[in-house]
Amino acid sequence: MKLINMVSLFFPNRCLSCGKDISLQKSLCEECAELIDGPVMAPFSLPYLKRAYAYWRYETPLKELIQTYKFKDRPRMAGIFADMLFDMLCVFSDNIKVVVPVPTTVQAFRKRGFDTNYLIMKSLRKRISIKVEDILVAGGGRTPQSRLGVEERKESVKGKFHLRERTSAERVLLFDDVVTSGATASQCAKVLLEGGVKEVVLLAIAKAKGP
Repeated sequence: MKLINMVSLFFPNRCLSCGKDISLQKSLCEECAELIDGPVMAPFSLPYLKRAYAYWRYETPLKELIQTYKFKDRPRMAGIFADMLFDMLCVFSDNIKVVVPVPTTVQAFRKRGFDTNYLIMKSLRKRISIKVEDILVAGGGRTPQSRLGVEERKESVKGKFHLRERTSAERVLLFDDVVTSGATASQCAKVLLEGGVKEVVLLAIAKAKGP
């Protein structure tokens, strides 16, 4: 019996969405994985952003994938989201060569032990030749956007981001895993524009329903 089969006997792996038994290498069963029919790439509007796109909706089963990655110590899942982002870049094809990840706070980094967005960027660079500039910094802690109302979300991110250094690129892709109200992405785009960037386009893995 192969080692991986022996391990699965003692440590069964289950689909993060429906709970069905699956192989150790997977996170979703085939049926649940097929429900994520992206990239959708339906544009949506946010302040300070030229355009904004999401791979899929923030709902089951993508929601469970993201939550497990961010909150249950599964950094290796970054490759799953890097694949989705790679698909988006293939569809987007807008000749923007610089990606800037939305940064995590020190508080979140200490809790998780890794920067969720930057880890996806690191995995993405194994798939495509693109420059990742980790130039945005998040100051202090932030209450999760899902716990706040619309106006509270806007207030919570004001003055929270700044540049550790400027970029020479005039056009950049801003990346975030999940867009809820869009307040975080808009504030990051505002900081980039104030730093000399001419155009910011957002790519996200998932977009939550509007408030």
